[in-house]
Amino acid sequence: MDGAVSTYERFTVPVDGGELTVGGWGPPGAPTVVLIHGITSNHLSLAVVAEALPEFRVLAPDLRGRGRSSVLPGPWGMARHAADVIALIENAPIDNAGPVVLAGHSMGGFVVTEVARTRPDLVRGVVLIDGGLPLVLPAGLDLATVAEQGLGPAMARLRRTFPSRSAYREFWRPHPALDPAWGTAIETYLDYDLVGDEPELRSSVVAESALQDLADEFVRPDGGGLFGAFAGPARLLLVDRGLMNEPPGLYPPAERERWAAAEPGLVMETVPDLNHYTLVLRPDGVARVAAAVRAVAHP
Repeated sequence: MDGAVSTYERFTVPVDGGELTVGGWGPPGAPTVVLIHGITSNHLSLAVVAEALPEFRVLAPDLRGRGRSSVLPGPWGMARHAADVIALIENAPIDNAGPVVLAGHSMGGFVVTEVARTRPDLVRGVVLIDGGLPLVLPAGLDLATVAEQGLGPAMARLRRTFPSRSAYREFWRPHPALDPAWGTAIETYLDYDLVGDEPELRSSVVAESALQDLADEFVRPDGGGLFGAFAGPARLLLVDRGLMNEPPGLYPPAERERWAAAEPGLVMETVPDLNHYTLVLRPDGVARVAAAVRAVAHP
């Protein structure tokens, strides 16, 4: 989806070990939505979603180990990211006091559930965007093998250099899950991801952070369910196609049914005809995400 970023600013907030970089959209006095990106992304991967919520003050951090927050030291993991998001909520220039809506895409959904469990007092509502439900190791495979299969191509990308920004765009252009949504928003996101100087540009993502964070996506919460003491509205958006536009997506039907029974307060919706990425990039997917945010903000 194309579209210029409006009312956009970037600032930092103090966290353990340094400064967390945050993107901000919308009027300062409006109700606040915090958007959390995925495992090898940065805050601009959710810029189109932020633009679709003009009545909110939208804040989206670069998680530790990504974007302009890549200089922050490890360790990583969901508890560490949740602590950073809590620091953001408590220290950001938010004029509208009170709990915020949290929305997380992919790995960002796991960060959202960790914040909700840790500090339910800060959370008004949650939206999980094709993520946040603990993953299941396939039979006969260990985590190292799954990491190699799932993150292998990404890890190779994180450890190589590119001669120019246009070369980085061309590297991504054939991606089967992005092609239906290719436009200015994706190119702006990719340009922001790069650090260094030509002809040795590289992704800002710290490879080790992705590996450590992936391990946490397979951890089941110890009692209290996904959200602990948080009892506010919660919604989950799912798609039937995965990271490479392949079926069945991150969560097969059996897992969806299991979690529907385990979390009866979690409203689950399946969005047709989209994949893991176009859900937050294409107009039809973004509209569903924005509607879910509004639903939990005004239950």
